Amino acid sequence: MRKPYDDAQGWLMEHPETAPPERQAEYKELFARVGVLGRQYALSYEHPCCPLAKRIMRRQDELLQFLLVPNLPPDNCLAERSLRPLVVIRKTSGVSRSDAGTKTSLTWASSFSTWAARDQNPFIGA
Repeated sequence: MRKPYDDAQGWLMEHPETAPPERQAEYKELFARVGVLGRQYALSYEHPCCPLAKRIMRRQDELLQFLLVPNLPPDNCLAERSLRPLVVIRKTSGVSRSDAGTKTSLTWASSFSTWAARDQNPFIGA
């Protein structure tokens, strides 16, 4: 799976201002390659790659969307980085020792993230 992903990123670097029909053509070619990889092990139930191959087949259309949508990042690093502080706080503070503590901390984190995204100050009102 790594090779088609790297090829897609390389193609985008070489063709940064590509028209939608060309992006679609590249997407179709790489989509087919990913399908071949997925089918290779999806029915080999004893092979350790079987679960990954099945996931690839289920999510095949989502894997290379960054080829079709201009400025769409090819990874989810932003989402992971935005969650990391919450995970560290949860692990070190002990707030997730109870269901109520977990719910409270997640509610507060969601609220503050929403206010920050909207550039609002929660202490002075909307």
